[in-house]
Formats: sequence, C-alpha cells, structure tokens
Amino acid sequence: MTTPRVRRELTIEQVQRWVVSFLILAVSSFPLGALVAVIRSIVDDGRHGDGIILLIVMGGIGVLSLGAIRLVHRRTVLVPWLALGALPAAIATFYVF
Repeated sequence: MTTPRVRRELTIEQVQRWVVSFLILAVSSFPLGALVAVIRSIVDDGRHGDGIILLIVMGGIGVLSLGAIRLVHRRTVLVPWLALGALPAAIATFYVF
C-alpha cells in the first residue's frame, strides 16, 4: 500500500526562482546547440584549433549557466556537480572529432 504524498505549497518567491532557473537553462542551451553546428563546420574546413577553442567556450557557458542556477536558488556555487556543465562540450568533442 502506498502512502499518500504530502503536497507542500510553493511561495511566489520559490516559483520565481524556478522560472528564472528554466529561463537560464533555455537561454544557455540555444548557444550550446548552435556551437555544435558551428564547430562541426569549422572542423570540416580543417581549422581544428578554432574548433577546440569553441569547445572550451562551450564548456564555460555550461559551467556558468549551472553556477547561475545555483546562485538563483541561493546554494553554494563551488560544488563537484558544477563540472556537469562541461558535459555537453565533452559529448560534442566525440561527435565532432
């Protein structure tokens, strides 16, 4: 038998934090996807050094966006989970090269 879930009410401030978090995620996700396409075309032209620089920028955008989301929720920024922001760049590395 399952126990009933207790629903807690969210305050307006908590809802605003979640909305801002999703906006940060959406705004940072678009450039990450666009950078994959740009990196792919640059590497196809033989400019591998430029592609690597853009991969580093891509990782930086991911880390900064996760850090911003943690700041919105008033959590400490420097945690090991912050490294997951570089995960899209790591995946793109295998896709592009």
